[in-house]
Amino acid sequence: MTNLIQSQLGVIIVMTYCGLTSGLIYEFFALFIMRFIKKNKIMQIVVRMFGYIVIGMMAADFMMYCQNGKITFTGMVCFVFGLFLWRKFFYGIMNAR
Repeated sequence: MTNLIQSQLGVIIVMTYCGLTSGLIYEFFALFIMRFIKKNKIMQIVVRMFGYIVIGMMAADFMMYCQNGKITFTGMVCFVFGLFLWRKFFYGIMNAR
């Protein structure tokens, strides 16, 4: 395999896992809001914004690792694909008892 193919496969794998991890973090913060912050709307907004900041920082770190911080079409498609995989296979497992 050429270096280009190897680097693109690395981007695909890393950004797909970034999407999966983002889905996990989003569900964790949603569960935290649902269980501990029920009535206070301002705290819900603050915690949700903190979750989005964490996801953004994590996505930036993953992109820095695999593409030196470049935002590419392949990286974004794989990120969204990872979110789709989380939603399809793992969504709701934290709420299951």
